[in-house]
Amino acid sequence: MTKTLMALPMLVALNVNAAEFQSRDEAFVDNAAHHAITIENWDQGENAASTFTNAYKFTHSYKLNTQGNHEDLGTGQMNFDNIFVDDVDGQISLNTFLRDRVKNHSMVVLRNGQLAHEHYWNNMNENTTHLDMSVTKSFTSMAAQIAVANGQLNMSKRVIEYLPELKGTAWETATVQEVSDMRTSVVINTPPHFSWDPRMTTAQSYNSLEGVKTYPNGINDYFQLVTKFKGSMGEKYTYQCVNTEVLGKVVEVATGENLASNLERLWQKVGAKNDVYLMAGHAGDAMASGGMNASTKDLARIGKMIINDGKNYNGEQVLPKAFIDSLMSGNDEVRAAWKLSKESALADGWYKDQFRVLNIGEHKILAMVGIHGQVLAMDFDTDTVIAMNGGYPISETPRMAISIFYKTIPAIIEALTEQPIGAYLDENGDVVIVGESN
Repeated sequence: MTKTLMALPMLVALNVNAAEFQSRDEAFVDNAAHHAITIENWDQGENAASTFTNAYKFTHSYKLNTQGNHEDLGTGQMNFDNIFVDDVDGQISLNTFLRDRVKNHSMVVLRNGQLAHEHYWNNMNENTTHLDMSVTKSFTSMAAQIAVANGQLNMSKRVIEYLPELKGTAWETATVQEVSDMRTSVVINTPPHFSWDPRMTTAQSYNSLEGVKTYPNGINDYFQLVTKFKGSMGEKYTYQCVNTEVLGKVVEVATGENLASNLERLWQKVGAKNDVYLMAGHAGDAMASGGMNASTKDLARIGKMIINDGKNYNGEQVLPKAFIDSLMSGNDEVRAAWKLSKESALADGWYKDQFRVLNIGEHKILAMVGIHGQVLAMDFDTDTVIAMNGGYPISETPRMAISIFYKTIPAIIEALTEQPIGAYLDENGDVVIVGESN
């Protein structure tokens, strides 16, 4: 198994239809060093504005050739200067709130499949890629579900049926579905404001050069260090990036291809305008949990496909409709697991197959979420897609979550549909919803 995975970059090089593996951009890294930005600190909040649009250049990566067969989404007329939200010093325009308080870098809003609004700050334009962080997790899940539809993957099977080398690890009794739902509760000590173990990112050469020596087989070596889980398998939702890395490896074994090549086909069918980059480790391991770099408008095209029951602009079924329906309906297992998680304080909802479903006021939002302000939010009832990227300096804070999900997204939907909703944090830190429509 390990030899097969290690050989993937070579296989990619020989297969012209597969995603192209490439080393880090040493010239770019050298230039960044002159600005006090290094491989070790490029992902810190202080550097986000400078590095998130070029993140894949700091690591190895796969170039996903999208072929550029895109649909024209039209011209947006929505003016965020005319939309206001409450902040600590009173009402301010949504433009000011996003740019100066949320540290947003870009946003694209679609309504009924057409462009309603777009803006690009931080030296970006519609073609600029941006690190999507954990939005990537949802892409890994989509690759898994396409494999399910093709008869290549069974989510009810145990992980070790695909990855026998994980016997003796925390995933020995876990099913693929439990991994996909983050219901493994694997024991990992993570630093504050982290959803990953720094040893994992070292194994991926994400921001360290030590991985080549310490983890010669990349993420596969790290998996062996995770041996315990809490409680009963499948009972509680506990967000852990390593679960997605396991899911990515399952997809590779099930399909016989690198995750990057699976995702390249997805992007080609959606009709992306720009090439996409998926960050990778030195051993050729595509970063399943947080390595996607795409343009914001192309990310919105993914949302349009999902909200269109999985069909692209040509009517071709890209993602199984049954999968999208299952996300929106949830089940008893994921609802119960969500209630035991820390995220349940944010909103009623659930986490299923690397997607969140959040009930915000009268709206049921399907969300792909990454730290520092990367979000693809979809409201099926109003046919609204909101794709946004940013560089909020601290991740996983209540203020950031409130700013995006209870201020920004509702304000945009309200402007489009005149359904006012909002929220604030009370003295106990709990979310209080106000102004719900009847």
